[in-house]
Amino acid sequence: MDKTTIDALLTQYPNWMPLKEASKILGVSPRQLTALIAAGREPYCKIGANVGLKQNYTRIYTSRLLKYVCGEDLQ
Repeated sequence: MDKTTIDALLTQYPNWMPLKEASKILGVSPRQLTALIAAGREPYCKIGANVGLKQNYTRIYTSRLLKYVCGEDLQ
């Protein structure tokens, strides 16, 4: 991913991005991405989390997603 795209995504989504946008970047459906995060599958569980008392909302963290896409360590 090039620097201008990364900068644009960080400007548009400074903390977290919508599931629909993140799933496009990762090449999976939003429903599949939600299931992978809920199941604790790596690396998906490291870039997102379930939020809420009944874990009915998934949040994708922009900086961690961009690190993963760029091949950086998520530790």
